[in-house]
Amino acid sequence: MDLITGLFDMDFAALVPNLNTMLGLIRFLLSMLLLAGPLSLLILGFMYRFMAPPEANYKFGYRTYFGMGSVEAWRFSQRIAGLAFSALGLILLVIAIIVDLTFIGKDTYQMASSAMVCLLWQLGLIAVVRLGIAILCAKFFTADGSRRQ
Repeated sequence: MDLITGLFDMDFAALVPNLNTMLGLIRFLLSMLLLAGPLSLLILGFMYRFMAPPEANYKFGYRTYFGMGSVEAWRFSQRIAGLAFSALGLILLVIAIIVDLTFIGKDTYQMASSAMVCLLWQLGLIAVVRLGIAILCAKFFTADGSRRQ
């Protein structure tokens, strides 16, 4: 009987984490989430630029329909993707650091909404860059990998 009454006398508030600790963790995760995308783009850009395989494959590299036809088209698409992703990653990293510094005086809700807007802009710019790379590859190469005249 003492065991049953002991369960009901338990302080359940002790199980709930401290609110300041949780808000601090949320702020830290939002800051890291903002920086994860640009850092990933920088790493991918350098990998496409300097570590891409010499020939087209389906395992590693930036694959486009017009970039898979020949070795020349493959190297062109890797070079363009490396430059574009590195440049975009660097620009977005600077913007993310600036946005992250503005989080200092904001409450968690304002911080989360600013981070969401910044992440949506990052995704939109990545889509634009991917489309641009595909258009450039299609402009300079045919589907079989020969150069357009």
